[in-house]
Amino acid sequence: MASRQNRFIQWTSLCAGAIIALQIGIILFQGEPFCLNDGCRIVEKLTVIPPLYINISGLSFFLVLFVVSRWFSKMDSFLDLPRVLLLLGLMVEGVLVSYQLFVIQTFCSYCLIIFSIIVALNILYGWRQVLIALPLFSAVVAAFTVLNFSPAALLALRGETLASGTYAVKKCDTPAKQLYFFFSSDCPHCKNVLSVLENCNNCEFHFNPIDKNQVLAMPDLEYSPYYSHSLNRLVLSMLNITTIPVLLVQNPDGLTFIKGEESIINFVSRACFQEEETISIDPTYYDAPGGMNLLE
Repeated sequence: MASRQNRFIQWTSLCAGAIIALQIGIILFQGEPFCLNDGCRIVEKLTVIPPLYINISGLSFFLVLFVVSRWFSKMDSFLDLPRVLLLLGLMVEGVLVSYQLFVIQTFCSYCLIIFSIIVALNILYGWRQVLIALPLFSAVVAAFTVLNFSPAALLALRGETLASGTYAVKKCDTPAKQLYFFFSSDCPHCKNVLSVLENCNNCEFHFNPIDKNQVLAMPDLEYSPYYSHSLNRLVLSMLNITTIPVLLVQNPDGLTFIKGEESIINFVSRACFQEEETISIDPTYYDAPGGMNLLE
């Protein structure tokens, strides 16, 4: 029975390793992993370690599990190494799944496939394994339930403001409004809006990029010594906004978000290129064509 069990672990480990190896090949060939849904792209953008190295770690885990299960099947040892590895794998996956469930509130289908394989291996390893694995996995999930991971809480904890994400400011002599423009370096709609903002005369513009390495070919800019592009992503995530460009308008009664190239240009033309303010802003944000998905 033990021999059959170890053979099953070996073959399953090889199959899982083959799936991950295929993903590594796709990353090396295409420059990005194969995603079955938008959740994969969201998780990819929120990891500190590049997806390539995460997949290499996963491949290494299953290869070690294969070697250990094959070695353990031939040797008598007081330490059940396959059991320990499967428990460690389940705890790591518990952290990743809990992060997707409680923090970003979306799931990566590829991650769930790997998670399902590890869960299946733990179950098939026997009822003793399940009795140990279930409390450990539950403890990891329970730890996430008592923590507050909301974007608003994270911003408050870090003491951040919108100015913390400002890369540069274009000031006017007597600005009628303060506007925050969220954009990226590879968004064509954003570039069209930026060309319009060069000659603004009534508004003070704060440029808040969502990526690094910005170059703004615009006169009279005051650059910030430090800015956090990840903060700008967090703000948009907090507001459930998934497209750019976006313009934030500070009003006495709150904030208004204007989305899309056409809506932003129309608003700026009326609010910042006239001597007198002739428009009123609806408290809800505009949503019009002319935007780029943040997941693209």
